[in-house]
Amino acid sequence: MTGGVQKCETAHGFDFLDDPVIVVTNDGDILEANAAAKVFFGSRLRTGKLNALMADASEAWASYVRLASRSTAPRPGQFSFQGDNGGAPFRTQAARSRQGNAQVQVILRLVPSVSDRFAMLDRRVKALDTQLLERLQENFALKEALGHNLTLLRELQHRVKNNIQIMLSLIKMAALGRETPEVAAVIHASRGRLQAMATVQEALYQPDTVEIVPVRAFLTTVVRTAARANGALDALQMSIADAELTSDKAHCLALIANELISNAAQHGLPDGQGTIAVTFAQDGENYLFEVEDAGPGMPVEAESSTSGLVLVRGLCRQIGGRLEMGGGKGTRCAVRFRAAKRKPA
Repeated sequence: MTGGVQKCETAHGFDFLDDPVIVVTNDGDILEANAAAKVFFGSRLRTGKLNALMADASEAWASYVRLASRSTAPRPGQFSFQGDNGGAPFRTQAARSRQGNAQVQVILRLVPSVSDRFAMLDRRVKALDTQLLERLQENFALKEALGHNLTLLRELQHRVKNNIQIMLSLIKMAALGRETPEVAAVIHASRGRLQAMATVQEALYQPDTVEIVPVRAFLTTVVRTAARANGALDALQMSIADAELTSDKAHCLALIANELISNAAQHGLPDGQGTIAVTFAQDGENYLFEVEDAGPGMPVEAESSTSGLVLVRGLCRQIGGRLEMGGGKGTRCAVRFRAAKRKPA
């Protein structure tokens, strides 16, 4: 078409678009081009034919233009075009012109595929930003709920500790005026056990502790308290390793320590002389808690059903451990139980 070359001089209102726009007939003759198309195609527009602008020899464009000429609704497509300075893939939008003249005109807009990819990436980034904001809001709500629950848990622990102290006071009051050895022994044992539990509760109430208890701090206090209550503080020798226990195992170990120290003080210090060696260490995959004295040894009747050793064996079963007892010169009581495995962060 000879007139197509001259008609490319005008744009008819498409110059405001940054994308190339060309107007063709349904046979592929170029009628008009906007400024962006003139910049990209340059001298190639002078041919006046759409096929001269295509980067490949495919005739698919002809069917595409004919289909677009039958509707004013945009028809999507994908073609590569060749300009004066190289080729590029474009996403196309083609539709029949709304003008009422006799000649069918198709408006063909070329959107660079690279722009499409950036637009998709931008949409994806915005979607990810929205998801991230939602996750941050959820995490904030969870942190608030966790903080509230921790506050309630600490309040519960504090009340348990206070209740134990009240029970200790009640036992002390109940002992007044009751001087029989049997009653005194029961009250003494009960006070020791409650004091051991109170020590663990005190450790749980620390700012950084909720379910995990540092062993050295609470076990040292339990051992010293039990030795002092039985008049054996001067005989005490301790070696407590650093470790951590769950709160349930810490309560059991505190009660075990109280019973074994009380027994050692009662049976292992003849005439108040001798030593009580207390050790807590890790032995391979196990923890080992030992109480050893250099006394004459524990009498057989001390292991009767009324002895605290029955309680010790029951507590050992609760923590998955066992009680080992040895004789000879003095008495050795050892409790071996599985060491806690730290969960991966």
